[in-house]
Amino acid sequence: MSFRVLAILVLTLIGHAVAFGACTRDAIPMSFPIQQMDERLQDLTHSTGCFIQVEPNLLGNLKAPALSGKLTAKQALRQSLKGSRLKFHFVKDHWQITSTRRADDHPIHDSFVQPW
Repeated sequence: MSFRVLAILVLTLIGHAVAFGACTRDAIPMSFPIQQMDERLQDLTHSTGCFIQVEPNLLGNLKAPALSGKLTAKQALRQSLKGSRLKFHFVKDHWQITSTRRADDHPIHDSFVQPW
């Protein structure tokens, strides 16, 4: 009987430790090579515990630069997305990545469009 109580206590403590470990704000050591952006975001999710929401079509064939040092999730995301035309922000309990390109952006410069 005491074994069951001990097992339940251990499982309860482990469950709380996992819940408190979600999305750390602390700087942690990271070291990632140049890699596909989708792989980088998965690695950041695993290492920081932070969920990252992104539409897969935004990532395409984007590459993330090499990254190393003791960084927060925010710093790691900033460095990983630098120069990619993607931006990020924290929404409720997770990071969300969106495009900096507006829906009304057009490949033809506005000065070439004739007002009819």
